[in-house]
Amino acid sequence: MVTKIVENAYLSYGNPDAPVKVEVFLNLACPYCATIFEVADETLTSYINNGQVQYVIKHYDKPREMLLYGTLVNLFFDYNDPQHIYEIMKELFARQSEWSESDSHSIKKMLTEEYGLKEEPGTIDLSLKITTEAIKRQVKMVPTVFINDREFQYPVEINAKQLQEEIDKILA
Repeated sequence: MVTKIVENAYLSYGNPDAPVKVEVFLNLACPYCATIFEVADETLTSYINNGQVQYVIKHYDKPREMLLYGTLVNLFFDYNDPQHIYEIMKELFARQSEWSESDSHSIKKMLTEEYGLKEEPGTIDLSLKITTEAIKRQVKMVPTVFINDREFQYPVEINAKQLQEEIDKILA
């Protein structure tokens, strides 16, 4: 079996040769994305640890007003340290209601003072690559989840049980 190489796998977790690829296009300011992030966090860990799943998060800086603060946060991520970004994303999704209704100055201050982050100029290029991919794959909304190219696009939500069933079906 030829393993598919996932495009733009900058935030990749697990074995790149895993038989199951779970790709999630999300934005930190989207409440539905917070839900899918939590579902994936709960469901995928054992599959990742067993080498069965490669989980790739693609922060989609979709040009939509309600998502702009997510885009701002993404610009502070150092993609050279995906595990650190994952932990910050987990915390930011948990605190989403605190910061997503704020203003850009307050968000920048939070990112620098609480998380020790700084704006990462290289992230703009990565963001453009992910946006190009999203357009090519016709990702219209966040969250959009691909499990080995099978698409689940909001408002069709996928819960933890369905995610597990899809993975188990592929692994069987």
